[in-house]
Amino acid sequence: MNEDQVQKGLQDAFQLAEGKPPSFYSVWAAAEARHRRSRRRLRVINGLVAAVAVIGITVGLWPGQQADLTDEFLIADALMNSTSWTAPSDALMPEHQFDIYQEIHFLIESTNSEEGSLL
Repeated sequence: MNEDQVQKGLQDAFQLAEGKPPSFYSVWAAAEARHRRSRRRLRVINGLVAAVAVIGITVGLWPGQQADLTDEFLIADALMNSTSWTAPSDALMPEHQFDIYQEIHFLIESTNSEEGSLL
């Protein structure tokens, strides 16, 4: 510390001891210093977040895990190509076909006509 800095520090200390408010320039300098520290801290935190994101993406795209996913898709594709499917209604239909509306001559009502519909 040089003599000017010591003198400035003593003047500030005397002003505080006497109850005088600090000068505008000292308050402004302290606010700028706090701002610089908070900006530095914010840059460090943003850097850490970016590093964690890059590591997460790298781990997610690791070639070993990607090969496992490809194998699962290949197995599913082979299964779909080697099997056939028919709708259950086609297999369960009787040999003789009939129209249900012509076989039953009246429609069964779900409610009494005096009470109204269910909806």
